[in-house]
Amino acid sequence: MITDWEIAKEKAIHENKLILIILTGSEWCAPCKKMDKNLINNLEFQEYANQKLVVFLIDLPKTLVIDSELYQNYLKFKNRYKSDALPSLIHTKSDGTKINTLKGKLFKLKNMIQQLKV
Repeated sequence: MITDWEIAKEKAIHENKLILIILTGSEWCAPCKKMDKNLINNLEFQEYANQKLVVFLIDLPKTLVIDSELYQNYLKFKNRYKSDALPSLIHTKSDGTKINTLKGKLFKLKNMIQQLKV
């Protein structure tokens, strides 16, 4: 997973892949932990992602500093893609143009892969 947006875009363009933006708080957010365990760390998802996606991750730590670069970056993506909850998974083209925001049970592998095939 990549934590630098410019690198994620360059890789997506170079490899002709789409981007999956993941906004999460994997240390402290209960739904995020469930998604991390059942989706992000799932071998089948990882194989699919390696073939089809560049994964861009913003993971807010438990001891978040509000004026940190990480938090400002999170706010930028939260506002840009109108994300109102954690976790959020946003599917984009290689230039960052939104395709869709994944919905439903974000920890259900088949649900997520089906939405990513749009």
